[in-house]
Amino acid sequence: MIPLLLTVENFMCYGENVPSLNLEPVHIACISGDNGYGKTALLDAMTWAIWGKSRAKTQDELVNIARNSMFVELDFFAGESRYRVTRTYTKGRGASSGKSELNLSIIIGDSATSLMENTIRETEEKIVGLLNMDYDTFINTSYLKQGDSNRFTSS
Repeated sequence: MIPLLLTVENFMCYGENVPSLNLEPVHIACISGDNGYGKTALLDAMTWAIWGKSRAKTQDELVNIARNSMFVELDFFAGESRYRVTRTYTKGRGASSGKSELNLSIIIGDSATSLMENTIRETEEKIVGLLNMDYDTFINTSYLKQGDSNRFTSS
């Protein structure tokens, strides 16, 4: 999987009108900056969009503290094709759980064709099949999570 374009809204420390992160012309990237400025949040946004998982225990923890909903969209290459995954979440009221939506499309030229299944779980399984990788495999082989650097040396 090669990430191409990341768009976030109200995700963690990011609010509204955040410029998209265009990774298409980038071959190698180094994200650096002071603590608390959202570097790891960008990676969490990618994993949440694709697998619906991140460092947070609940989706509510991912929503910007000043908002009630969030949106993440990621364009990526897998194999020879370009895909777009869009995931949204709106907090529930009181103790009720929030509402999630997941969309998956293949991008050909300027048009997008939906690859949605009947349920979010089925669509997530389709994404895992496209990537040939689930979340656990990704974080254990391709992604060094913050605070988890000893995982490679202790395995």
